[in-house]
Amino acid sequence: MFGLFPKKKMRVSLPKGERVIAIGDIHGQKSRFNELMTLIDRYRKKYPTKKESLVFLGDYVDRGPKSATIIEKLIKQQKAAEKNNIDACFLKGNHETLLLEAIEDTGTRHELWWRNGGQQTVGSYLKYVNATLPDNPTQRQYLEVFRETFPEKHLRFLKQLKDMHRIENLVFVHAGLDMQKKLKNQRPEDLHWIRAPFLDWQGPQKKYMVVHGHSITPRMRPVITDHRVSIDTGSYKQRGRITAAIFEENKVRFLSSGTLKEYNKNLFS
Repeated sequence: MFGLFPKKKMRVSLPKGERVIAIGDIHGQKSRFNELMTLIDRYRKKYPTKKESLVFLGDYVDRGPKSATIIEKLIKQQKAAEKNNIDACFLKGNHETLLLEAIEDTGTRHELWWRNGGQQTVGSYLKYVNATLPDNPTQRQYLEVFRETFPEKHLRFLKQLKDMHRIENLVFVHAGLDMQKKLKNQRPEDLHWIRAPFLDWQGPQKKYMVVHGHSITPRMRPVITDHRVSIDTGSYKQRGRITAAIFEENKVRFLSSGTLKEYNKNLFS
């Protein structure tokens, strides 16, 4: 599995002895996430290094069946990283933005969220907390119980997610950047949602490269261009996978899991 995708050279580099592992969109796919983390742990044990960072690129929830379980696992990952002095960063994706708006009953995008995977997240959490629902509940009643029973620990985790993270000349975001603006001037809305203006950027070369998810890659394989590394490989698709990018010096290799164990076909497959 270490050789699923060939190792590639990049135009930016990390210092020798430093490793960064970025994990792409998860979308409630527990078995694929578990298998990928097993592969990552195996790689880390086989190739120890002096300094290591983990960066999770967002979109942990929605569309898949196990969003609540994934958030619980990420909280445990965060605690384990702190215990072992590993730098771990958890970024906010557009689906976490929508989830927070739904929990706090703010904004105007609740229906958008419900149609784009929020319904599956609500079902996941109501099962997770063993909530009691009225007979023949309406969507509004589902959301009321969801808000009343949402775990406080999970809410704290969601509220501390970051919008951007930089390590040397690697910039990590969920969706991408407005490449015409400086990093310090980026809008959260772009960091969580942007697509074409960033994906198709043909402007002058930056000192950094951007590592991101959000937009499913062609053929659901990692993509490297002059300005970005894209690792959203369709985690919730039947033929998709969750992908991790491992950066060491001026090279990147990829690990992926597309296991069909416990995979359930869904509206988004």
